[in-house]
Amino acid sequence: MKMKPFTFLFCLMLLGSLMSCKKSENTPSPSASNDFKFVSLVAADTVLTVNGITTITANATGQGLSYKWTSEYGTFVGSGSMVQWTVCHSDKFKITCEISDNANHSESRDVYIRTQE
Repeated sequence: MKMKPFTFLFCLMLLGSLMSCKKSENTPSPSASNDFKFVSLVAADTVLTVNGITTITANATGQGLSYKWTSEYGTFVGSGSMVQWTVCHSDKFKITCEISDNANHSESRDVYIRTQE
C-alpha cells in the first residue's frame, strides 16, 4: 500500500508540470507586422561619370529587415540599407532594392542612374 501515495504524488507532479508548460509561438505579433513600410530609396548622385561611385540608401521601418540589391549591370559594394554602386560603361541603369521583414512582408523600389563619359 506504500505505492499509492507515491503514484498519486507522481501523477500530481506530472499534471502540474504539463499544465505549466506553454507552447512558444514563432509567429510575429500583429503589431510587429503592421509597422513594415518601405519609406524611400535614394541615390546620392543620379548622374555619374563612367566608373564613378554613388551611395544608394534604402529607408524602411519594421522588424528583422533584410535587403536584396539587384542591377543588370554594375557592381555593389556593401550590404544592408546602404550600398555603393559603380559601372564601367555609359547608359541608363535601374537599381532595385527589395526589403523584407520577419513577417514575410516585402516591397521593392527602383532608382535610375545615368552614366556619361
